[in-house]
Amino acid sequence: MPTDNGSSGEGPHRELAARRLRTLVDICRALSEEVELHALMALIARRTSEALGVERSSVWLHDRKAHEVWTIVAEGELREIRMPDSEGIAGWVVRTGETAVVNDVSGDPRWNPAVDKRTGFVTRNMLSVPMDNPQGDRAGVFQCINKTAGEFDNDDVVFLQAIASQAAIYVQNARLLEARKRMFDSFVDTLADTIESRDPLTAGHSRGVMRYAVGTAQKLGLSPEEVDVIRYAALLHDYGKIGVPDQILRKPTTLTPAEYEVIKKHVHYTQQILARIHFEERLGEVPTIASHHHERLDGSGYPSGLRDGEISVGGKIIAVADVFDAVTSRRHYRGPMTVPEGVEILDDGTGTQFDPNVVAALKRFLVAEGRLEAGSFD
Repeated sequence: MPTDNGSSGEGPHRELAARRLRTLVDICRALSEEVELHALMALIARRTSEALGVERSSVWLHDRKAHEVWTIVAEGELREIRMPDSEGIAGWVVRTGETAVVNDVSGDPRWNPAVDKRTGFVTRNMLSVPMDNPQGDRAGVFQCINKTAGEFDNDDVVFLQAIASQAAIYVQNARLLEARKRMFDSFVDTLADTIESRDPLTAGHSRGVMRYAVGTAQKLGLSPEEVDVIRYAALLHDYGKIGVPDQILRKPTTLTPAEYEVIKKHVHYTQQILARIHFEERLGEVPTIASHHHERLDGSGYPSGLRDGEISVGGKIIAVADVFDAVTSRRHYRGPMTVPEGVEILDDGTGTQFDPNVVAALKRFLVAEGRLEAGSFD
């Protein structure tokens, strides 16, 4: 008579089921914590390989426009693998939505040996399931290759289907987020272009400031999230100039004191306009940072006369990037300065107008770009 000590095989089966349940829990936790798609798929593939006892797992995504399947993750391979969705077992699964249990690929007409020839890997058996989300959209195919103990069975199929359905939901969400980000980026680019189109001579200034600001922020070791906020704030820092009359904005000679006062209002306009845009929470500081780019450490800047500790780090970075791009670019009333001359302008204002650490970080960025000699500013 069987007992609960595992002599009937029930013990090992329970242990296997428990291990796979823990894997599912770990993957669900990762789905809520990991935001980068490739990193998440790599983690899921690794844990799935461990749980199913296979040599490697691959996640194929379906590119409907190109009629291809491609590996966002293929364990053991450094390069992405692509093939037409009309070929191979992955192509068959993505087309039909059926699961393929192939315990001897050499005898299966759907098997495409070209991938093995290209990678040098030897595939013996394979389990492939479609990655379908609850709405029925097919993101791709999840494959497990070369089970080391026995053949793929129904328990393996049920487990991998559960994994694949969760992965499909995350892929769909990631694609939606990417589409939303592309839409928002195009919106911000359009806003920047509307102001720059008013004066062809200064066109490109916002993108120049963005490039210097992002490079400086990275040299300062800011997080990717902080850099992203600075990127948007830099692109939009001058948007308030839309409220400045053309005869002042495009004046070919030096501004009068009265005209300069009008120009200074663009910062206030920028803050007002950007405050009306519903930025997602992580970008909530964009209006504030954009409005700080003319503040000075000694309190002599505008519009609020803020001092060192009151100015945002992003504002300090954009202030340096703004001046450097402006003085090294052609303007109506003067030609461009050289990079060393632009750096000298920053040096002259360091400690009073500009943050020393920010100026030093911009110099490191310029050195990395090959536009400034290392040691020339020691």
